[in-house]
Amino acid sequence: MKEPLDLLHVHPAEPEEEHGGFPRPGKSDSTVQAQGGDLVLRDPQAARPAENLTMLVSWAGHTDAGALSSQLSEALLGGLPHKLLASFDLDELFDYRSRRPRVTFLEDRFTDYDGPELDLYEVRDASGRPFLLLTGDEPDFQWERVSEAVLELVERLNISLVVLVDALGLPAPHTRPLGVTAHGSRKDLITGISTWSPAAQIEAGLGQVLEMRLDEEGHDVVGYTLHVPHYLAGGRYPQVAVSALEYIGAAMELMLPTDELRESARMVDQDITRQVSGNSEIQGLVHRLEQTFDEHATTEQRSLLVNEDDAVPDAEELGAAVEAFLRAQPTPEDTTTEDTTPEDTTPEGMGDESSEDDDTSSGEGLPRLF
Repeated sequence: MKEPLDLLHVHPAEPEEEHGGFPRPGKSDSTVQAQGGDLVLRDPQAARPAENLTMLVSWAGHTDAGALSSQLSEALLGGLPHKLLASFDLDELFDYRSRRPRVTFLEDRFTDYDGPELDLYEVRDASGRPFLLLTGDEPDFQWERVSEAVLELVERLNISLVVLVDALGLPAPHTRPLGVTAHGSRKDLITGISTWSPAAQIEAGLGQVLEMRLDEEGHDVVGYTLHVPHYLAGGRYPQVAVSALEYIGAAMELMLPTDELRESARMVDQDITRQVSGNSEIQGLVHRLEQTFDEHATTEQRSLLVNEDDAVPDAEELGAAVEAFLRAQPTPEDTTTEDTTPEDTTPEGMGDESSEDDDTSSGEGLPRLF
């Protein structure tokens, strides 16, 4: 009988090198290490003992509105030091014929096959705090076995909290704050957070199964499902990634990069406003969605940044805290400035959840919704 971790290929430790513009954590810096084909915590008797780890789970699947998962992985792996720890064997888990990967044909040959992946990384946030990131494509098969493998990792690596994030396309206007449905076993991280908490039977995904299995085994787990306007769910919507990173950072106590995504979101907002202003049908739809949203919106939503009985700090207190943190950081000898202007911020496939197969980038306005 196969063991759950047989699905996992552990990558051997690599020498320290530059990775993604940051020094890759070497063996001496890694909280998790490869040892005999397994993943283990670093020796707690070492000079720097293993830290309390959390895990973030985000994968592309049927609850990935606004291309949330790919934007999160690009922001985290493109802006933070990280190390690839292990990969799932998706040949056993992926239905290639229902979700066909892409391959490039160049003149007389095929190149650049973009196959499915599901990888586990150790990442360090802006303050150097480590966490694990499980990201890639949602498996089609063996959900229980994949869940058992993640459970084994959680117990073996002493993971204190697992956070899952996903997004759904819902009838909400883009002119209002993104809603969220919070769920899981940590009441302090979900109470008062949700803007919509229905009682409904929905199509399950691996994320929901994994959350249930972690909860059943007594592990701390929370999930945040973001609400993306349904007419924007089929393309890249940076706003959903910004919101997700805010919830992730607060729940996992991490400092995560959002500057580039925020700039992309501002440009996307401008483009959406321009396109909507030229289409009376879309204007009417947005107005009706606004009316419905305002009638049913939650008037009070608790912030994860403060405890239930704490007072929200004012601007002066926040500024003092930021200054104290910056004074404690080492000053780099050389500082480089990168161009953070996004190359393409137009939402792809606006109003079409199958945008991978359709060309909706003509720039002539929003596609018809009905």
